[in-house]
Amino acid sequence: MIEMYLYDDDESAQVQFVGFVGEESRYDLMMIQTDRHYGKTIVLNMQNNRYGLVGTDDLEEEGYIAYALGVSEAEGEEITEYLQQVIQ
Repeated sequence: MIEMYLYDDDESAQVQFVGFVGEESRYDLMMIQTDRHYGKTIVLNMQNNRYGLVGTDDLEEEGYIAYALGVSEAEGEEITEYLQQVIQ
């Protein structure tokens, strides 16, 4: 039996699905933007079900996208290049 909820909130969200092909691979991403995560976007790699909270500061951190989304460094660089265009 549940004795106490930590939170149970409804939140409006903007969801974007994008698929693109780079030099390294094909990518299928889902991006979820809400007010809940301090302006960061939830980016989901739909090919392997890995995700990360991504803000502009995270895009500058070397290797973060590759680690969070479970891809190689080269693939992470391609995804980072795309995300720099859409996350502001």
